[in-house]
Amino acid sequence: MTFLTKLLNRVLIPLGIILLISNGLLGQDPDYQKQLDEYENKKKNIEAENKQKLEEIEHQKQENVVKHALNEGNTYIKKQQWQKALDAYNLAIQYDPNFAKAYYGKGLALRRLNKYNEALQAYQKATQLDPLYSQAYLSMGMLYRQLHQFDYAVTACLSAIQADSTAYKAYYELGTVYNKQKKYKKAAEAFQKVTKIKPKYYKAYNALGVALSNTGETDKAITAFQKAIETKPEKDEPYYRLAALYNKLGRHQEALDNALKSLKYKSKKNGKSAFEAGQAYERMGQHQNAIKYYTMAGNQDRKWKSSADYQIEMINRKLKK
Repeated sequence: MTFLTKLLNRVLIPLGIILLISNGLLGQDPDYQKQLDEYENKKKNIEAENKQKLEEIEHQKQENVVKHALNEGNTYIKKQQWQKALDAYNLAIQYDPNFAKAYYGKGLALRRLNKYNEALQAYQKATQLDPLYSQAYLSMGMLYRQLHQFDYAVTACLSAIQADSTAYKAYYELGTVYNKQKKYKKAAEAFQKVTKIKPKYYKAYNALGVALSNTGETDKAITAFQKAIETKPEKDEPYYRLAALYNKLGRHQEALDNALKSLKYKSKKNGKSAFEAGQAYERMGQHQNAIKYYTMAGNQDRKWKSSADYQIEMINRKLKK
């Protein structure tokens, strides 16, 4: 074999191998590129899935922190630990600035801490985040009433009712505010609405009776007080209300019966019912019994002492004549 032949063999054979390999690869290039693309897509999908899973885990952790903080705040509210409740609600808000319930809880805590303006701001934020948050509107209305800002209280109560037409407590609060404004007819309408939504709500019947008494609708007032008694026979307040109303109407025996029932269910610190019993006895001419119950009224409640002492003095003057 000549030198030239050997040289050609050394160059051409490796070159041929390279060409064969190259031709083989080039012949498979479409499949190879497809596999490569599929691999890259799978890789991207896996990376996206992993990122999403990490975000979900992080979001779940955040949700757990928020829920735990809210539950903690609610527990502290029940325990009347207002500052701790506030701290818990603030933590929830820190992790979720759009959490309406946390702002509502914050408002409750701030109100108890006598930070009324801040409480109102928290309630307002809650209703901004959730325009149908009836309870937040109601709490806002109650705070406005406490601050004697009755027009704002009415607006808040009406917003609560608009958000939830079955919110009987909002109607009750609305009636209470109207009573404060001496708008007794509107108050009666609100309390009547409560009794339709919640037929067993004792407080609504009692409040309705008061409003109707102030409008001069005594028969309807008596019916309302009797309904309150039917709903909660052990409550002393409607018996007292009936006693006062019957005395005013000159129906003294009925006044006495109800005053004594009120005293039966609340024997202590019930000077107002003892006074009505004294009034009934006095007007029926039973002076010694009248003195007995006037004395009881003065002893049980300092608010009634001066009135009771005056009535006793008047009776003693009559008896000396």
